[in-house]
Amino acid sequence: MVAKMARKISKNSDAALAKRRKQSAIVGRLLVACFVAMRSGYARKHLGAVFEELLVAMMIRMSDDAGAPPRTASDFSKYLGLPRSNVRRCLDVLISEGVVRKVNEHGHAGELDWLASRIDAEYFLKIRDAIITAANELKALDADGVNSVS
Repeated sequence: MVAKMARKISKNSDAALAKRRKQSAIVGRLLVACFVAMRSGYARKHLGAVFEELLVAMMIRMSDDAGAPPRTASDFSKYLGLPRSNVRRCLDVLISEGVVRKVNEHGHAGELDWLASRIDAEYFLKIRDAIITAANELKALDADGVNSVS
């Protein structure tokens, strides 16, 4: 596998490889900034301890935004590749903290009151700014006209 990747890299121009390296750094900064900002609401735990909760909460927000029906623990488990027991544990925590609510017997949806109480939350503004910065940096790289590594 590594040899195959090495052959692939050697066929690309130095400029394309430099661009791909820069893109990776931009995406890395974006993800680190987002996860550090999201974790700020979990002072009691380190990022690894809350990562699954964050994934489940984000999927609920995505589903709500898409107008999808309330999702079940099985839906989250399949989509995210997490054990259903972990997802249930995450949902229990998210419900107890008021982030999500149970809908019908097995469904879950985001709690708008939780969002409303954090409408101008500093962590969210940091996330938004990191996304905008990364988007602008990636657009600027694309404007340079160098092909990226495929």
